[in-house]
Amino acid sequence: MAAVGRFPIALLALASSAAAVPAQEPREAFAIQLRAEDLYRAGDDEACLELLDDWWRRYPPGSEGWAACTSDDRSWFPGHPASYSALRMLTECARWRVEGARQRGRRPKPATVVWTIVLVGQGHGRRPRSEEELAAGEGERVRLTLDPRLVADDHRVVHQSTWLFREFVSAMTDGRLVVEERFYDLPHLDLPLSATPGPPRHAGLAPDAWGLLWEAVPESVRRDTDWWWVLYPSFVPGDAPDFRSAEFVTGGMATGPDGASPCFLIDDLWLLRKPPHLGEGDYSDEERRAYLPQWLAHEFFHHLFRTWPGFGLEARSHQWFDRSTWPEDFEGRYEVDYYLEALHRRLQPAADPPLHVGLRYAAPPPEVWERVRVADVVGAYEHRPVENDWHRGRIVRDGRRDGKALLRWENEAGVSWQLTPDLEHGVLVTGPDDPYRDTGDGRFRVVLARDDDGRWRPEVVGFRFGGGLYLRVD
Repeated sequence: MAAVGRFPIALLALASSAAAVPAQEPREAFAIQLRAEDLYRAGDDEACLELLDDWWRRYPPGSEGWAACTSDDRSWFPGHPASYSALRMLTECARWRVEGARQRGRRPKPATVVWTIVLVGQGHGRRPRSEEELAAGEGERVRLTLDPRLVADDHRVVHQSTWLFREFVSAMTDGRLVVEERFYDLPHLDLPLSATPGPPRHAGLAPDAWGLLWEAVPESVRRDTDWWWVLYPSFVPGDAPDFRSAEFVTGGMATGPDGASPCFLIDDLWLLRKPPHLGEGDYSDEERRAYLPQWLAHEFFHHLFRTWPGFGLEARSHQWFDRSTWPEDFEGRYEVDYYLEALHRRLQPAADPPLHVGLRYAAPPPEVWERVRVADVVGAYEHRPVENDWHRGRIVRDGRRDGKALLRWENEAGVSWQLTPDLEHGVLVTGPDDPYRDTGDGRFRVVLARDDDGRWRPEVVGFRFGGGLYLRVD
């Protein structure tokens, strides 16, 4: 899971190929971002883009002046550099809308990505009151509830946090995806929480919370969801003297119950107040609009880079923090510069499948599964990447029981276990001889093909198991 809230301070001092320009005043950058966003929201795309293009002519992306675009005022935090990430994302969106208006009628109808935001109502655990208790796994037993501000005014705080990011997803897929938020409240779900010493320190969902979480989400919700965001009561021991200025990682990018879909994870206070390593006090609505899209983009690009690993864009964790590891054809100096270079130079032109297809994870509808037969899953498969003989094998027929066909997985390491087809739900259920039965969910999740527009086809191309993807090779 990716850490959150970290900034590559060393990166700020690197030389840039851009010409030296005066340092930006952070309040001015912040004001430009808010004014441009207001124009965009009002549908005045041309004026928005004109304003932003003029700004970038004065202060080019990646130029040295941005290194000082930060404030010493800890009561105010609009990102680092101030509003830089939001301005770059908003420029992408405005340019896409202006250019899209010139191609009206020639663009395909967008597909909807369902982003289910799960609100976990309660949590419990032993919250440490000192570094000694943290190291020993001890602390005060507490029971916490989700901050009510997350659900107030029709989830206003969440909508503020996600708006620019959702627009950015549409822009990065050339309008072929639109993101629809759906909230799933679990006010009575009480999950175990834990804290661990660093570096870095962690405070959040305990390892055994995940199984309880997904059991509480109905199959119908899981089937219709493409992306997830799990928000839970903060376990950060911020009131304890030892931790008043300490950084705790409280989330990042995980995977959904299918082991593949993106799952943003963070505590409730991340959307409400500045954590100690970023500032002090609650976020204003405007600060939230400036910073939270930066965090969402950070986590989302973790998912993009792991989903299309062939580009080597995150060969090691957070490699964009080290400018010397950037591809030679990349420009800029800040992490959002890296993301946009990755998008324009790698993902948009060469991702296979393309972004608008590969970012859809909702399960195929029943009418598609009805056309898949047991014979369609028989064949040879291999894990990507292949690392050992357990990663290559075959699904073969294994007789019948109670009038239903049975299958068996046989890998090249000489280990096999039984599979019971349940294609109505898109899975092959493993038998008691599954060596991963105690640690996994006991299912091979069948993966079907998609057409060029991302629509499902009744053609088996692989399966997911144990967090890995196995593709057909026969």
